[in-house]
This record gives sequence, C-alpha cells and structure tokens, in this order.
Amino acid sequence: MRDVTTDSHTSDRSRGDDPSEVPSAEPTATPAAAGEGRSEEWHDPLLVEARGRRWGLWLGLLGGAAVLTTAGVLMATSLPGGTTLAGVAIQSVDDAPAALAEAAGALATQPIRLATDAGTEVVLTGAELGLDVDVADSLAPVGDGLPSLTAWATRVGGPLEAPLEVAAYETEVLGQVAADITAEPVNAKVDVQRNGIETTPGVDGLDVGPDDVAAALDQAVATLATAAPGTWPDVVEVTVGGTTTVPPVTQADIDGIADTVALLEAAEVAVAADVVVPDELEDDADGEATLEEERTRQEITLAGHELRSLVGVEAVPDAPEGQRLALVPNPGGSPPRLNALMDLARIAPVMTAHIEDRSPTPAQGEDSTDVSEITGEVVVDEVQPGFEPDVEATLAQVIDAALAGGGSVEVVGDPDATVTPEDIGIREPISSFTTYYTAGQSRVTNIRRFAEIVDGYIIPPGESFEINHYVGRRTPEKGFVGGGAIQNGELVTEFGGGVSQFSTTFFNAAWFAGVELVDFKAHSVYFSRYPPGREATLNWPDVNNEIRNDTPYAILVDTHSTATSVTVTFWSTPYWDVQTIMGPCACGGAFTVTNQRIITPPGGESITEEYTTIYTVLQNND
Repeated sequence: MRDVTTDSHTSDRSRGDDPSEVPSAEPTATPAAAGEGRSEEWHDPLLVEARGRRWGLWLGLLGGAAVLTTAGVLMATSLPGGTTLAGVAIQSVDDAPAALAEAAGALATQPIRLATDAGTEVVLTGAELGLDVDVADSLAPVGDGLPSLTAWATRVGGPLEAPLEVAAYETEVLGQVAADITAEPVNAKVDVQRNGIETTPGVDGLDVGPDDVAAALDQAVATLATAAPGTWPDVVEVTVGGTTTVPPVTQADIDGIADTVALLEAAEVAVAADVVVPDELEDDADGEATLEEERTRQEITLAGHELRSLVGVEAVPDAPEGQRLALVPNPGGSPPRLNALMDLARIAPVMTAHIEDRSPTPAQGEDSTDVSEITGEVVVDEVQPGFEPDVEATLAQVIDAALAGGGSVEVVGDPDATVTPEDIGIREPISSFTTYYTAGQSRVTNIRRFAEIVDGYIIPPGESFEINHYVGRRTPEKGFVGGGAIQNGELVTEFGGGVSQFSTTFFNAAWFAGVELVDFKAHSVYFSRYPPGREATLNWPDVNNEIRNDTPYAILVDTHSTATSVTVTFWSTPYWDVQTIMGPCACGGAFTVTNQRIITPPGGESITEEYTTIYTVLQNND
C-alpha cells in the first residue's frame, strides 16, 4: 500500500520534480470510498490550504473588531468635549452632580407664568408648582458605566446635551392651578331701568383641566432643560389651553326678558297697607303725656317707570331657551313712595322689662359711675308683637300683579314679630349714677315715686325720651306729695317737689352713657349734693329733661331707690367712650362753671362738648 503524506507531497513540489514521473496512484477516491488500506489522517492538500486561508481571515476580522470595540467602549464611557448637563458644561461624570444641583436650585426659584386666552393667569415658582428634579433620568446620559445604545451613539457621535429632567407632576398642584385659572362664562347682563332696558353681551369661559396645566408645564420645562440657568428668562411665559364654555344665556333669552319688561310698562298696580301715623304728644286727663297712634288704610298706585325700577334680572340656567332670564325683586330700586308706605306699616314690638337681683347701691363717697361691679338680670315682663314688612315678598307680589296685567296687592310681612332683650342690644350696664338724700323727708317720697314710674322704660335706637312729660303732672292721685321746689329763684312748696334730684341722677346716667343731651336746664341755685354744672332741674310743664338714644342699641332705664339714695342705670351695649373734664369753680354763692364731655364712637373721631352753667343766689321771700 502506498503511504502518501502531505509533507512528501509538498517536498516533491518544492524540488521541481515532474509530476509525470511520480508513480501513478490508484483511481482517485475519497477516504470513505477508498475502503480499507486508506490512512484516516490523510487530507487533501488543496483543501487544507484553503481552510487555512479562511481561518486567517476570520482571525484578522475578529482582531480588528476587538480593537474597534475597545475604542468604542473607551469613547462611550468618557464624555466628549462640549458636553452639558441641564445647560451646565461638564468635563467628566464627576462634574455632573454639581451641575445638576445648580440647575435644581434655579428651578425652585424660577417664576413661571401660566396664562390663558381667557385672561386668567397665575405666576408661581418651580417650588410652588412642585417641580422636582428627576436625578436618575437627568444623570443617565452622562453617568458611569455602559450607557444605552441611544446614549452610546450620541456620545460617539460628538458633544452631548443632557437635558434637565423633572419628576412626575403633583396631581393636587395641577388641580389647584387648573381651578385658579379656569374662567367661568359670564352671562349677558340685562339691566332694567326706569326708561327701558340695557344689555351687556355675555363672555365665553374656559374650562382648564389638570392635563392642560401639565402640557403647559412640559413647555415651560422644555425651554429650560438644556439652557444654562444664568440665561433663563426672568419669567417663563406659557399659555395654558382648555375647553371653551359658552354662557347659558342666549340672545333668545334676552329677547324673551325684553318682552316681559314691556308688560310692566303697560300695567298699574295698587299697593295697600294698614299704617300707623303718630300724632303729637298730648296730656291725658291726669296730665300724663301720651303718644296717640292712629291706624289707617293707605294705598298707592305704581305704574310704568316705578314698576321697572323695582325689578332686577336673574339667570335661570336650567330653564328652556328663551326663558333663562327672569324678573326678580330689587329692593334697592324700590320706589320712594312704596318704601314710605312699608315704613308706616312697620309696627315695632313693644317690650317691657326690669332688672332683678341688682348689686348693692354704692355707699356715699364711692364711685357710683363704675359699672364694672354692677350685676343684675334682665327680666322681660311682656312683649307685644309687632308687624315687620317683608320687602322682597311685597315686591314679588307687585311684579306678579303687573305681569298679569295689573291689580291690587297688600304689603306682606310677619304679623307676629317679637324680640328678646339681646336682639335689641340690652345686654349689660353701660352707665350709672347715684345721688343721696336724708331719709324721712317728703321730697324723698316724690323722688322714689318718680323713679318707680320711669323704671323699665326702653328707649329704642334713634328715639328720644323726655321724663317730664312721660311721668306727667305730679298729683296726689299719682302718689306725689307736697315738697320743696324752686320757682323763679324762690323756694316754694308744691306737689312733686324734690323730683329734680331724680332728674339730675337721670341726667348723669345719660352723661356717662354718651347719649345726646337734647333739652335740660341746671338749677339757678347751686346745691352741694349735685356735681357743679352737671345737673338738671325739672318743672311741670315747661322745664324738661330730654335725651336721645343716638346709638344702634336699645337702652333700658333701670331705677332703684332706697330710704337714702336713688340710682339710675342704663342697660344696653357699650357704644360711646366718654371722658369728662370738670372746670374749676368757687362752688358757693354766685359762680360760673364750664364742663367738657369728650365722646368717641367705635372707630370714629372724638367729639368735644362744652357746657357752661351760671349760678345765682337764692332770693329772699321777704
């Protein structure tokens, strides 16, 4: 068997031997076909050479790829020149945190104006908008390690701009901003005037939702993401979109209300009420003054411009189109004649009350003007219900009658109106004064009887109280007795003598309450039991003592007398701050004294009042 190897074959060719001289072999066959006797290590020389060349090519390619890959990895894990993070230049990944911190701080204080085409807007800082930096996403393009394919391609391709990334927006903030800049549609306005109607067109609204705000914030962040913080604008301006909302009132509704107003112009409505017309004060059979009140029927007729003036227009969104505007009462436009009628129809509830469990009367020499220690309980004796007109309900009836073509209506109101002391301001003592006398004198009987009659009187706000005519002529039938009095500078005896001491006590309670002192007269002769110049005499029927309650609250006059003193206390709600400056006086014989009262209302300016009194000496009866 021939033993042929690749080495001898190569050797023969290298010597240049003629192949024809090589012993001929058996017919060519593959080792599998050769069968027995063929060596298993035999290789075709040409096939082996080709395979060797291919392996060399693959090794070369693999080596080149390894070199390129190594270079790419080196380039991809380092930052190319000109790289920025959130607009801040960085040279390596070590610079990234500081750059991101700079941008995050600027974002927190950056004002952003979110405005709509409807004219609404808010200006908030990034912190107020809840804008937080997403650190992981912001650092991803420039971080350590192998980046994503996209980031790798970017790094290999040249300078890198890594944008500032923000975390997900806060839902609550988006909702609040959306609510703040949502513009409600404005209905067309219809103003009914005395000479016709005037209309103002409606305005579309804009419904802004959280998604609209989020989209606008995306725009704001995008303008800052790759810019250096030092170059950011003073205020980032973005427009927030939304859904247009149309006012429910249409022109058809305006036309409909115009037709309704035309019905008023052709109508006449009579308004009637039982009214109270007060007469002048008159003396009754006992000489006591009474206020006569006469109830009578009054009626007025409203037409044309007066009917138009008492209506307003209100939108009714759920009504059918053409009926979304309706006439409603307009109390502010009520005609003066109708207001006067309703005022006369008003009957105030009448309350009577008194004070129980009073604190003890101050001892002589103590400060009787100090109300801080006064105690007591306001007890209601009786309340007579009044009548309180309901202006809106009355106007509604007038409107209905006019739209029906005309007719008559009654003033509507509450026929059982009632009150409590607190309702009218009677809450606490606001002033008090006490004078003293010697027990057992006839004048004491008159003083105590006068106090008993006045006790419990309630002075309504704005009303006056004159005690002389309220009590009336002092007679034995009323419980008065003879007592000393001064007439024309002379000492005389008359029924009710001595009641000037109650008048002075009442006057000083009014003085320290700060209320208006309408009519009073000092004694012509000075008595040491009274403050000089701060006292008031009384004589039937023309020397009076009248005050006016110029506070917003009712005043309850509480009187209390003992065998040696009489006290008057005003119960109400504090209103006037009162200061008193007593002038110098000789306080004996004939002299003149001037006192000042400085009163200050809540939150107002002080008012200084000055009162001068001239005293003479008692004339001799001889």
